Amino acid sequence: MDKKVTIIGGGVAGASTAIKLAEKLKNPNVIRLIDKNSGFNKACSGILTFAVDDLIKIPNEVIVSKVKRFRIHAPSGEFLELEFKRPDIICEREKLNEHLNNVAQEKGVHIYRPASLETIENNTVTIKQDNKLIKLPTTHLIGADGSQSSVAKKTNIFGQRNFFVGAKAIIEKEHDNTIDVFPSYGCFGWAVPHGEKKVEVGTMSYTSQGAVFDRFMKKFQDYKVISKEGALIPIYNPKLKTQTSYGNMNVYLVGDAATMVKATTGGSIIQSFIASNFVSDSIINDAEYTWKSKLGIELWTHLKIRKILDKFSENDWNQFIHIFQDSKVKEILETKTRDYPTMMVLKLLLAKPSLLKFIKKLL
Repeated sequence: MDKKVTIIGGGVAGASTAIKLAEKLKNPNVIRLIDKNSGFNKACSGILTFAVDDLIKIPNEVIVSKVKRFRIHAPSGEFLELEFKRPDIICEREKLNEHLNNVAQEKGVHIYRPASLETIENNTVTIKQDNKLIKLPTTHLIGADGSQSSVAKKTNIFGQRNFFVGAKAIIEKEHDNTIDVFPSYGCFGWAVPHGEKKVEVGTMSYTSQGAVFDRFMKKFQDYKVISKEGALIPIYNPKLKTQTSYGNMNVYLVGDAATMVKATTGGSIIQSFIASNFVSDSIINDAEYTWKSKLGIELWTHLKIRKILDKFSENDWNQFIHIFQDSKVKEILETKTRDYPTMMVLKLLLAKPSLLKFIKKLL
């Protein structure tokens, strides 16, 4: 059967999936990428660990900083300072999205931008562009359209979802090229260098925690706000259905649309790159969508870590940071990627068994 693929969403998940499909399908012209191009609004700092090196080469033009130093601040004022052996890359998400879209287009993907999803019926996806309705015959539909996925809603697999609230600002301020994390503000607050004299500051919190971002911003002085944005960040749901049949189409969810998000930090770039391989292989080979074989246990571990951290008191955080000053613990944190926490957690527990008392908070 000839495959006609329509991808809704032109962010990292959608564009990287389009690229993978274009590389594998004999006729890439049957891949259509639908992008609203309405501006990026996920409260994401664009941090990439060295795990990205095995997935894609990030071009220099989208990188705003490379950072080796990382500090986690306890409420007491003590902080843990790490020096990563391999630097984190800070990328500008809008430029990364643009780069991936350009690569997809060069490989033969047809991009409709700006355009929006209107209806999904039988074997046809209808989109709107320039106030005109365009009908796209479709055998495989991919929802890469974010936390409020229209594809998921229209194909009845939106399911039960919960969200963090992310808020961030780019401010003009001097910095020492260090990522600073403040875990006592909501889920956490961050300050990430974004080039010379620019810092991204933000918070991730639950809706019940109130105006966390405004409280966090009071930590900073003598700054100028360049931009602000925010969004809902999906919390990983391991029970969520991410593949279904709808009419005569096979439907897949990828990226934030599938809640493939680290509950510890709200990040999903690495996870989207990985999932794009699985969804493209599933379509090419008419096979099951097995992304959980690679990501499931890691996202589950992120979720469990988040549940533990949510129960921390200020005293717990003070003890936690103090314990992490141990040289063996620091070496693990400085050399292992945070994207795959399962093995890291095991190594930390072996190096410092006293950390087990925090695991008990899950009980």
